[in-house]
Amino acid sequence: MKISVDKDSLLKSIIIADSIISSKNVNTILSNCLFNISEDQIEIVSTDNEVAIRTRIDAIADTPISFAANGKKFSSILKELPNDELILDINDSLVIDIRTKSKDVKGHYSLIGLSTGEYPEIPGFSEEHSIEVEQSILREMIRKVVYAASHDTIKPVFNGIYIISETKNSMTAVATDSRRLAMITRNMDTETEMNIKEGFIIPLKTVNEIYRLLESTGRCRFSYNNNQCFFKIGRTEIISRVVDGQFPNYKHVIPLDSNFEAVAETKKLLDSVRRAMIFTREPANKIVLNFNKDKLKIEANTPELGEAEEEIQIETDSKESMTLGVNAQFLIECLKEIDSYSVKCAITGQMSPITIKPEDDKNYTSVIMPIQIKSSAAD
Repeated sequence: MKISVDKDSLLKSIIIADSIISSKNVNTILSNCLFNISEDQIEIVSTDNEVAIRTRIDAIADTPISFAANGKKFSSILKELPNDELILDINDSLVIDIRTKSKDVKGHYSLIGLSTGEYPEIPGFSEEHSIEVEQSILREMIRKVVYAASHDTIKPVFNGIYIISETKNSMTAVATDSRRLAMITRNMDTETEMNIKEGFIIPLKTVNEIYRLLESTGRCRFSYNNNQCFFKIGRTEIISRVVDGQFPNYKHVIPLDSNFEAVAETKKLLDSVRRAMIFTREPANKIVLNFNKDKLKIEANTPELGEAEEEIQIETDSKESMTLGVNAQFLIECLKEIDSYSVKCAITGQMSPITIKPEDDKNYTSVIMPIQIKSSAAD
């Protein structure tokens, strides 16, 4: 059978599908992408048994057929061919003959395909209770909290983003690794009441795939059932298991009040913390923040490295001073995701979390747990 398809479209789709396939996969068939060919399109599917991707492109075929093929090898061949129309010729032994219509290349390339008999069945997108959202909003929500998720697999509930809707037409995303937390709430311009009042946890691997596909314009859909979540972005679908377990009570982590509040310019604070972090040791990366009247002093001291001390201007109505130790890396990752000119820092006490909010966005909150200050020097 023969298939006519645009090379660039095919290449992009194979790369999208192949991204979740691990080179360590012991299951031979799951090391490949599944290609389902119909008269007017190619459907490309991949899975690692936890997350699956299905994407579609236009094509012209004379006969329907399905086969599996190594996505990495397939895309490597396509990358080296000109951006022109391709002719794929698949014989009865599932050998894929690849030819370009470009006059610049005269060659013959054959890729060995496999039977699809052992390939698992992938469920389709669940339209029931699905929600339509702006891609830009979902992308922003992921970007602003994902840094706080844990990469340590000891506690799976920390390895993802928690999605919940506590009020009609709004959605909240939360991530935490138990030492820091990020939470954002955004309104959804949808008339459908969200069926996610109990919340669910999207695994980090799935989150990264969703974020990679989201664009700054357009809309997407997602839905959720007891153990799976579904995302439809353009002509691509992501189907994933959700993390099994109870997400921690994030509301108890966020202080309700504070004894000290200060406003600082975001970029100046970020730059100062970056310089101070040079004089810290991993993994604590401890710096000391001294809030006093209209100045914040940032200090780091590691005997074998040296020390740093820098002051920046702040605005505060508090007459008290406040000192606490924090992880500089955590603070940097928090400040990097704040788009506002200034941030508000709220502190209850030396061993209480520091809460950081953009001054112009009350619905985005970051919390960082303090590090004990044993002496005037930071470890």
